[in-house]
Amino acid sequence: MKPFAFSELLAHMSSIRQPSAMACSLALPMGAALLSAAWLFLARAQETNEHGLAALLDGSGFVRIPAGEFMMGSRNGKPDEQPVHRVVISKGLEMGKFEVTQAQWEAVMRRAHARVAPGEAAEASAPSHFKGPSLPVENVSWHEVQQFLRMLNARDDRFEYRLPTEAEWEYACRAGSTGDYAGTLDAMAWYESNSGGQTRPVGRKEPNAWGLYDMHGNVWEWVQDWYAHDYGEERPAAGPASGSYKVYRGGGWFSSPADCRSAVRGFNFPIDRYDSVGFRLVRTPK
Repeated sequence: MKPFAFSELLAHMSSIRQPSAMACSLALPMGAALLSAAWLFLARAQETNEHGLAALLDGSGFVRIPAGEFMMGSRNGKPDEQPVHRVVISKGLEMGKFEVTQAQWEAVMRRAHARVAPGEAAEASAPSHFKGPSLPVENVSWHEVQQFLRMLNARDDRFEYRLPTEAEWEYACRAGSTGDYAGTLDAMAWYESNSGGQTRPVGRKEPNAWGLYDMHGNVWEWVQDWYAHDYGEERPAAGPASGSYKVYRGGGWFSSPADCRSAVRGFNFPIDRYDSVGFRLVRTPK
């Protein structure tokens, strides 16, 4: 029997959803170990496509968020979540289905740092503490995210890529819900009780009603806004005009249930990095 070239095997296997009788018969001359490796290769290739740069540029990695209004904040939460106030999101937008992955960050930033010293380039393009292409990127400062956005925007003249505002983020997280969470926390979130002390691949838990994954837990997510100690009576939808700290939302892999609520707010200096803080994108037509 003529042996299959590995490329021929991959071409055949990419056309079937799971091992079939034919695939199993191929295992006899080739060996079970090689066939198993081929399936693993295909699974990883599919995951890379879903969580890679192409998913951002072709739009498959985004979910359409409709215009609307909601009540922002929590009456039973922390002081900086009050007062509860009505916010109007006047225009629809697209938000990242997943948190930005390490594969996406590295695809954009590797080119950005091509002229710096090799060690500096490696750190800048692969900053995360927990390593894996489908894991959320973390250990990136708010300022470094701005550099990522500049590089990504240079690749696409159709859309502007940016961080969501704090109001846009909470509106999308709630997805029409009004409670502490947009569903059942254990089903939707990686947090202190189930994360195993690390980030997890994006998209493995249940999404919210609008198709967004990991809005609760996994990593906190930087947003555009400066932090203020409360919302005030005349809080603009875009947040304060200036400040010392930038806001992140959603809770992370080490967070308590209380810190994964839809209304909870975290904040820190925009130059700071943490292995529990990443981000999610919004894009709008130019």
